[in-house]
Amino acid sequence: MTGIKNVLCFYDINCSYMKNLRKRVDNSPFLHILSSLQIVPGIGIWHVHGHKQECYARYAPLFLRGSGWVDGEIIETLWSILNIVSASTRGMSSPHL
Repeated sequence: MTGIKNVLCFYDINCSYMKNLRKRVDNSPFLHILSSLQIVPGIGIWHVHGHKQECYARYAPLFLRGSGWVDGEIIETLWSILNIVSASTRGMSSPHL
């Protein structure tokens, strides 16, 4: 990751998830994040409206410098394309017994 100094990361619950991310990564023998890497958390526009109003102002892509005009919903935008395989995954949705 030479030269990368900032990362814009979208996740549905980044307001909670990012609070302890570095601590969890530091405790893992398999993961490493450079201390110089700045991770800018965001919440996708479809999900941020279900959060507190403070989350909207802090994590909505519209207010994040460098995010441009993006919705932050990568997987959700693929669902219509992936509907063709939904029948094969439907049987996997039950909890394991």
